[in-house]
Amino acid sequence: MASSSSSSSSRPQRFPENLFLLDNPRPEDGLTLQIFLAAGEGNIRSMKKLAEGLTREGKSLGEMTVNDPLHRRLGPLHLAAWCGKLEMCRFLIKDLHLDVNAGADCGSSPLLFAACGRAPKEAVRLLLDRGANPNIACNKGYTVLHVIATLTKRDSSGVAEILLSRGANVDPMCELGTPLHYAAECGNVEMLDMLLQYQANPNRVVRLFYAPLTLAIFAHSLKCVEVLIKAGADVNAGRPVTPLIIAAADGLTDCVKCLLEAGADANIPDEIGRTPLEIAAIQGWKECVEILFPFTSRVTRFPDWSIDGIMQHVAFGSSRDYKKCEGSALKAQGDAAFQAKDYLHASDLYTKAVETDPHDSTLYAKRSLCWLHMGEKDKAFNDANTYKGMDVDLSSSCHEQAAALILTKEYGLACKALLSGLKLDFGRGPIGEGEECVKKG
Repeated sequence: MASSSSSSSSRPQRFPENLFLLDNPRPEDGLTLQIFLAAGEGNIRSMKKLAEGLTREGKSLGEMTVNDPLHRRLGPLHLAAWCGKLEMCRFLIKDLHLDVNAGADCGSSPLLFAACGRAPKEAVRLLLDRGANPNIACNKGYTVLHVIATLTKRDSSGVAEILLSRGANVDPMCELGTPLHYAAECGNVEMLDMLLQYQANPNRVVRLFYAPLTLAIFAHSLKCVEVLIKAGADVNAGRPVTPLIIAAADGLTDCVKCLLEAGADANIPDEIGRTPLEIAAIQGWKECVEILFPFTSRVTRFPDWSIDGIMQHVAFGSSRDYKKCEGSALKAQGDAAFQAKDYLHASDLYTKAVETDPHDSTLYAKRSLCWLHMGEKDKAFNDANTYKGMDVDLSSSCHEQAAALILTKEYGLACKALLSGLKLDFGRGPIGEGEECVKKG
């Protein structure tokens, strides 16, 4: 029976659950509410009268926006675009001179609302005809293409084709990837096809490991895997967290076969030296082991190099040992993310590692340093205090531990940690920062 535990490789942070959300915006004053009702209903006569009243008061319609935290600066054009009120959109832009690229506080433009609304193709065309910029990114970096790549229940590929044919960048990068990454993670095959037709890059990697092909594996979408491979995706992308390792960990036999047929290397190990075959065996996926066996070179730690011998060998290993391996892999990924200055991702990986090995004090020291780099001083201090209350092991991660000790004013122990780091000749870490803080103390 297969294990219920996940692979050693951390699943990527998903895109926000609500990239786009219009949930009953509540204008605070009655006049703004009337304006929004007119916009949503497409009542041009009422909107004209309201606008004339504002003019007499020396105000403009563009000032009438929502002030609640979720929708701050959301204007009537956003709402009209979302509701698919095309004539109202024309009136607001042409007659009342509202900015077609006006952004709410979150950065979302009317075009984004149109693309996710009730008449997406028609509204998107209208706004583009009137100068909407398809490449405006919101505050979190995603564009209209990112958002519609996640919409699998409507004609997102049709809307994408309109945007791409009118100059939208096919590969805009935000923190979690390009639209191709988003489409792959959602299993949105039609969107993948459309983006690839416009020469989207199938081999861009984000967060050190995650290529579109890797995310398609996480989505358990064989069709997306096939489409990406046909488009030239690197089947060994993201080393050491390759697509084959992810597929083996999740027992995806069809994906494993597809990757091997496309030339995936079954002998590339993960962060702690385990091959896809070994990972599949640990998880209990015997069929995957049978598929991978002919492609895998003998691993010396298995005394009986046969399918049954491998399965029996891992069956006698304790769950505690495998959980420790899981934590080691996550810790190694966290270290790699930290070195790449991706502190948010590193902190997420260290958190997952803590869940598998809560007694490893160095994880709290490492995560504390991530919080410091992100300006989260309270979180950094909490982790540093947790670390200080545990058994201190200076055999590794000396610089991170020194930073945590400095934060809690344990300067003597911090000096000891820094000296241990020098003796061990670790060529990394915030040693300069630590020494400076010790001097100040």
